[in-house]
Amino acid sequence: MTQMNRTLRGTARFLLLPFLAIIAASGCGESSSPGATGEVDNTGGADPGTGGGATGSTTAGSGGGATGSTTAGSGGGATGSTTAGSGGGATVGTGSDSSGAGTGGAPNSRPTFHVFMLMGQSNMAGVADKQASDQNSDQRLKVLGGCNQPAGQWNVANPPLNDCPGEKGWNLSTAVDPGIWFGKTLLGKLPEGDTIGLVGTAESGESINTFISGGSHHQMILNKIAKAKTAENARFAGIIFHQGESDSGQSSWPGKVVQLYNEVKEAWGVDYDVPFILGELPAGGCCSGHNSLVHQAADMLPDGYWVSQDGTKVMDQYHFDHASVVLMGTRYGEKMIEALKW
Repeated sequence: MTQMNRTLRGTARFLLLPFLAIIAASGCGESSSPGATGEVDNTGGADPGTGGGATGSTTAGSGGGATGSTTAGSGGGATGSTTAGSGGGATVGTGSDSSGAGTGGAPNSRPTFHVFMLMGQSNMAGVADKQASDQNSDQRLKVLGGCNQPAGQWNVANPPLNDCPGEKGWNLSTAVDPGIWFGKTLLGKLPEGDTIGLVGTAESGESINTFISGGSHHQMILNKIAKAKTAENARFAGIIFHQGESDSGQSSWPGKVVQLYNEVKEAWGVDYDVPFILGELPAGGCCSGHNSLVHQAADMLPDGYWVSQDGTKVMDQYHFDHASVVLMGTRYGEKMIEALKW
């Protein structure tokens, strides 16, 4: 993986005329591409488009986005993305692609809806019984659907976050999943005014083959992404992934992880890379030998990471106990904060 930073700095020019002062100013911003350490641009940052926008102005100039502006000019920036569409992006569903991200242009200062995918099998869906401490009442943390909540809409996130019983019928309605603690951890660093959206697609007991193109759960993933993209100011921000028990030791698995990442990114319609964080399988369970492939997959991704299972325990040969679910979810969150530079 390589790292490349590009910094665009605007210059200010002042031209005084006999009876008229015209002041033109262009803002400054920065964007960065992921590199070997998986670093990505600061979510919510502004990159001026061609023609530039005016920071703090009430009206953005033609051809650029405006941070803090109330009205964007022709070709304005994309709301909620670090990279807007060519000639300017748009609020989701307007102008640029429906994810609100493309190439060129700039985001404005409207709040961003940071959307994260929760993917994998049972250790992402949750098996250990949920406790009162797992509940969430923070309105800034949402889930698309979720167990025992209305499907197809954004609800306050509470475990479990994936569909129950799921397409295979194995996801438990009484469980806690690492996604809720991932989200709670992110809240501590969430940019002011922004919101988090979690999209759960985990299915217990399933091979990665069922999630990639041609698999039995692939269309479900596409459907959820299509719905998530319609949210106002949505920005695809990252993926956490815990899977491998059903494919333990298979040398082709890392390549299929990369395929899944590319297919998810294509479904979102974005041209930037997002952090993809894999979790190690529990050492006290069936399949810890698979963790070398977890590390390999992370190295193969353009913005890949893995989090350790050190200190976790299992309640059977496959599944984390409650304390370990909390620990893994927190580690996912801390690693995502690091990757997004929040």
